[in-house]
Amino acid sequence: MPKRDDLFQKFGPLQNEGLLLLNLEAINTLRVKAGLTPFTKEQAMTRLEEILETLTPYDWMKEQP
Repeated sequence: MPKRDDLFQKFGPLQNEGLLLLNLEAINTLRVKAGLTPFTKEQAMTRLEEILETLTPYDWMKEQP
């Protein structure tokens, strides 16, 4: 089992992708048990992009450094 410090030093895009894949794995396990076809990585990423396009940026994201 990884140590907490080691795990959370992996942040940003890699951690986001890892969480997406972890969630996809869990969802697909449940989908298969329910007799449904699993989602592909491409389907999950497409849906994530669709959802992100509907979100309003936070105020701090609009500021220029």
